[in-house]
Amino acid sequence: MKIKTLVAILLCTLSLNTLAQNNDLRLNIGIPLGKYGKFDHNFAGSNETNHPSILIQLEKEWQDNLSIGAYIGYAGQKHEYDFGHSEINYNYYRLGSVLTYELNDWLSDMNISTGYDVDLYTSVKAGISLEHKKYENTSPNASSNPVYSHNSSNDLLFDLGIVLGARYHFSNQFGLFTELGWANAGFLTIGTTFTL
Repeated sequence: MKIKTLVAILLCTLSLNTLAQNNDLRLNIGIPLGKYGKFDHNFAGSNETNHPSILIQLEKEWQDNLSIGAYIGYAGQKHEYDFGHSEINYNYYRLGSVLTYELNDWLSDMNISTGYDVDLYTSVKAGISLEHKKYENTSPNASSNPVYSHNSSNDLLFDLGIVLGARYHFSNQFGLFTELGWANAGFLTIGTTFTL
């Protein structure tokens, strides 16, 4: 098992080194906050718990101010109701592509400066989400004995969204980013960015 893990890490490292030339590969790891739309289910009288969400995105410079890449992500929610006897879990496993346009040169042409070495950009993201829905019930029967029942279903959903983002680099290789919009399973995403 350890050998397989080491081989997988080695192959990923070699793949990244092959792709990364002249620091043109960017890795973003973020946490989407504030779920919306299909990622947010509201039930009257239920106790809602949001699972920690994550977004991992890898981009490569394609042309001046234009990058292409891919992302994977996870989002989820749990709802308990009927005095805790019933529970519905929604889990979203996400995969898609991203096209990013850097805005600083465009803003500079209009004599607008972001200041503080902040990079502004906009991204269009398109992909799919596998929605895994699981329902569990332990309601008591007429004899007050708990009766367990459950079912689950999977649906494939199409994702399409746009975000406006900002990056600040503490060094050539490391920085922070934030994104606002409808593409990450949350209105606001915060995280770290690495230049490889």
